[in-house]
Amino acid sequence: MSPSAAETDAANTAAETPAQRLAWEQELLGWPVSVTPLALLAGPLPTEAVPLDRLAERPGLNVLAAGFRLPGWTGGPGFFLGDGRTFVVVRIGRKEKAPAAWRPLLVRGRWAVDEWGGSAFQAAQIAFA
Repeated sequence: MSPSAAETDAANTAAETPAQRLAWEQELLGWPVSVTPLALLAGPLPTEAVPLDRLAERPGLNVLAAGFRLPGWTGGPGFFLGDGRTFVVVRIGRKEKAPAAWRPLLVRGRWAVDEWGGSAFQAAQIAFA
């Protein structure tokens, strides 16, 4: 049995790129599902970037973290930063504006823990990755 024209066309059609998939998912669902915005970066992340789930191991140290802004309100000046595995709260100055959701970011700052045990990543510098 020979393949139909539709089967032949499907076999010859290239799969969508991660960038196309991300755009479709954001348009249709409102957020990425199968690919994270970090996966679309042209090059690798800086080697000095600390994974978000390891920030608490470096309290008070000036470190670089990579992630993407998640939508939502933190209850104060700041935003949620995710990497596809976990997320942290990033605190910014009261007059600063949070970056647009889903944008890949490089955030330099310090992991801070308060007297009640609450913690957040205090941003000193934010750049688009």
